[in-house]
Amino acid sequence: MSDTKLAKQGTTTIAAIFGDTDLSQRPDFIPEGDKTGTEGITSEDIRLPRLGIAQGLSPQVTPGDGAYIEDLKLFDLFNDSSNEVYGKGPIFFVPIRREVRCIEFIPRADGGGIRDMNVPRNDPRVTTWREVNGKRLPPVATVFHEFVSLLIKAGGEPEPIVISIKQTNKFNRRATTDLNGFIKMHASQGAKSVPIYGVIYSVESKPEKNDSGTFGVPVFRQVGFIPKSMPELFQRAQEYAKSLEGKTIVVQREAGDEDFDPSTMEAKDAEVV
Repeated sequence: MSDTKLAKQGTTTIAAIFGDTDLSQRPDFIPEGDKTGTEGITSEDIRLPRLGIAQGLSPQVTPGDGAYIEDLKLFDLFNDSSNEVYGKGPIFFVPIRREVRCIEFIPRADGGGIRDMNVPRNDPRVTTWREVNGKRLPPVATVFHEFVSLLIKAGGEPEPIVISIKQTNKFNRRATTDLNGFIKMHASQGAKSVPIYGVIYSVESKPEKNDSGTFGVPVFRQVGFIPKSMPELFQRAQEYAKSLEGKTIVVQREAGDEDFDPSTMEAKDAEVV
């Protein structure tokens, strides 16, 4: 169990009851696989954590903000639910499910927020460029490629996380194309094809620049197949994929998602892939 969400022990709190003991370790007397009492909790009832990259607009790097994470630095990878910081990576994951989501945001100048969470991919709001006050602007809806994954950590259980990549700059689009390409390649080997959750990948953060400034982008690499010595990891991934069938994944959007940077996009990029 991650200790980032555990109540802090102290002389007037839980330690006064149990003493100085480590409550983050699962005791052996709890039966393996026992899920009693959790049967009614489904993926429709929870928000999956997102793997974030700390940017200049991220509230997690702003002291005084309720989402502030101490020791988080620009371009660090972090978990937006547990607040765990992974540095620049690499960290390792098994993708479980991929989907493309198109969202129309309300501009921050108009108050911000989400206008439409599920814009169809062939909708003009996704495919049609606009001209406003003589300036050519990209479509009003933002395209995200999202990979529900299991994060693999040394000495711990795999943890669900969503890797959400906004398609509004060429660096993010390149990262998405790389990961999609890796996955598709492994699924195009005839009898030797493997499902999306048969391969381990790594992701790290890399700073990139354009006319608007410097920002962190993800870089994906292949690590290899799930080891033959770890069939339980494959089974866990397979079962998790099955549990997500027919479910809508809810992801917390980050500050700045409602903003476009037209200078980083070209007309040919208006096509949804």
